[in-house]
Amino acid sequence: MLKHTLIVTAAVMTIAAGAHAQSNDIANGNMHFDAKAMDTNRDQMISRDEFMKYGETLWGMMSKGADTLAVHDAALDFARGNMRFSAKAMDADHDGTITKDEFMKYSERKFDKMKDGNGMISVSDATKDFARGNMHPDSASKGAKPAPSSDK
Repeated sequence: MLKHTLIVTAAVMTIAAGAHAQSNDIANGNMHFDAKAMDTNRDQMISRDEFMKYGETLWGMMSKGADTLAVHDAALDFARGNMRFSAKAMDADHDGTITKDEFMKYSERKFDKMKDGNGMISVSDATKDFARGNMHPDSASKGAKPAPSSDK
């Protein structure tokens, strides 16, 4: 993994025990997107608070205390973490870096696009919409390009 490992934000759907193990992986810097890890109350639905808390965790992993991340480095982190997030779209001021505020606002917009009438996202929808699919987390380091994202 690069200096900045994410989260972001993480990507294998597992049983509840696996989701707990995933949380430990995130804490250890081995980020792989897992929507079940967002669902902290295990109701199969992700609230805005759960989603944003997961985003905070991802930012901390990626930034390791830095104020900004290079767009290129963030894109690699998302690919390695198996996340369908667009680092370029996050860079709202187009300065080549992503701040925590830009990251969190982008995450919030993604949540708002997906939330249902109750203001929630199902774990299965989050998995489908945020995970890259079958890309192995290490493939990004072997030259694989991150999947394109239509997020603006």
